[in-house]
Amino acid sequence: MKEKLRKFLDDGRSAIVILFVLHLILMMFITPNKYDDEVFLTNIAEQPILAYIGPRYFDWTSRFLIEFALCGVLKTSKYLWILVESLMVALAGYSISKLFVEDNKKENNIMLLFMMLVYPLKEMSSAGWAATTVNYIWPLATMLYALIPIRKIWDGERIKPVNMILHSAALIFAGNQEQTACILVGTYLLFAIFMIIRDKKIKPYMVINTILAVASLVFILTCPGNYVRQDLEIAEYFKDMEMFTFLDKLGLGFTTTMGFLIGKGNLVYVMFTLLICVYVFTNYKEQLYRVVACIPFVTSITGYFGRSIMNNVFSNITSFYDILAQEEVLLNAATSNNLLYAVPVIFSMGIIVCIIMSLLLIFKNLKNNVALLVFLVGFASRLIIGFSPTIFVSGSRTLIFFEFAMIIASMLIWQEMIKKTDKNELKVQGKVSATIKILGVMQYLNILFFILLTQK
Repeated sequence: MKEKLRKFLDDGRSAIVILFVLHLILMMFITPNKYDDEVFLTNIAEQPILAYIGPRYFDWTSRFLIEFALCGVLKTSKYLWILVESLMVALAGYSISKLFVEDNKKENNIMLLFMMLVYPLKEMSSAGWAATTVNYIWPLATMLYALIPIRKIWDGERIKPVNMILHSAALIFAGNQEQTACILVGTYLLFAIFMIIRDKKIKPYMVINTILAVASLVFILTCPGNYVRQDLEIAEYFKDMEMFTFLDKLGLGFTTTMGFLIGKGNLVYVMFTLLICVYVFTNYKEQLYRVVACIPFVTSITGYFGRSIMNNVFSNITSFYDILAQEEVLLNAATSNNLLYAVPVIFSMGIIVCIIMSLLLIFKNLKNNVALLVFLVGFASRLIIGFSPTIFVSGSRTLIFFEFAMIIASMLIWQEMIKKTDKNELKVQGKVSATIKILGVMQYLNILFFILLTQK
């Protein structure tokens, strides 16, 4: 037994176990009984779960499986939610490792652990800890697990029948959430086409999972409750939304995303852009390349994080970031003649272009550039929130899929970085590693104190 345990932990899985334990410690201090959690607890106490969530398909939401799971764990025990939530975070870590960590699993999984700790977990308390985690972290974890077959089939690995069932079950659950459903459909369709072009044949299991993903999205789009809810939310939260064009909504998703990352501050974005900046600076001498790579990082630290220092000296610069962080459509018919409101849109697009160009520099080409694909898929998952009337009410919790896309891209950049064995580059790697680990530890402590202060 000892030998089996040692072999299990030697392959980098010890970092996943540590991630589970650390998350479990945080969750043990939480009682999920506020906000939406309280609403669900009250309703399922008076009637069977199916009697409550069944009618909601027709008058509120298509998230039938997610709400069934939420009600099931809440009705059973808060400790069941604590356990499953911690397992889901570990599953997310395991899946990222399986999908994207290539070599030296032990050291790289430890770095992945700290990168995941940088995620601002307190956002998962915004609608109630249980309700928010089941609607966001659980679909994230199951979506990542459901993507593992793509990697295995692409690499020519055999998938056991029992694993096929587990991956497909995870896909069905993840497909019950709108953002993850879109990610699954786009990713499976893209790689199914790639495999047909590369191998000149159809992979049956890819077809099955692609059909399941598309069916999940169709289920969401045909749910009558989603349209009832949308009309109610437009009337309550965003009365002008029906007047917006497709481009207006796309621009809204664009500027609010960058507003959260820069105007309001985001440590995951800081870590991601830091890695980009350091890699390009240490591997390219061209000044233009360095400037392009430097711009996203500079904006990340001069936005929210530098505001307290700059506010009294460069107040107009910080006022620009305040505009970017506003919860409204910045560029519309009323403001189109004011350059000030066009600048945030142009600025946001410029940042994304700089990141794309930097990722092309780091991974040398467009073909097989997994980091760029992951970044763009994550970014698209946040852009579609521009079409939701709750874009402002939902807050930054809808960023989670984009934030984890940046964590994954950061992991891929880190693996490129440590391929360099020059003495000076090893020193740089050590400093970057220490910085990320400090950020992870500080964020973990920050979340722990947040939980202790907000839980009565």
